[in-house]
Amino acid sequence: MVEQDRFLVEVLYGTQMPAGGCSGCAGCGTTCTPDDQDANQSSVSDNYQEATRMMEMELHKVFGDRVEVRYVNVDDSGLDEYPLMKRVLVMGYPYPITLINGKPKFAGAIMTRDVIESLQQEIK
Repeated sequence: MVEQDRFLVEVLYGTQMPAGGCSGCAGCGTTCTPDDQDANQSSVSDNYQEATRMMEMELHKVFGDRVEVRYVNVDDSGLDEYPLMKRVLVMGYPYPITLINGKPKFAGAIMTRDVIESLQQEIK
């Protein structure tokens, strides 16, 4: 296997679905009013953004500058740059979704340990 020089890890979060619509109130399973939902989505997004920063620090400890980490709010940026995401979302996988070099790998949480293991496998 060819050794990968650099890795791009992207954590995508949002409510955007391929055909429009909502993924629920931050995935919490409760019934919310639209105002509650907006507030909850913002709070959850902030938490995932912070968790992504923490994952970035851990990945840099292990891989140095060989890894770049990005947090992407698809409600702001859209899904146009992520064509595979439409299929992933239709299959029912929840946000956040972690991509490694553009390929969806993990869904539903920030999984730092799993990302590290996946990157180590790519290097071998």
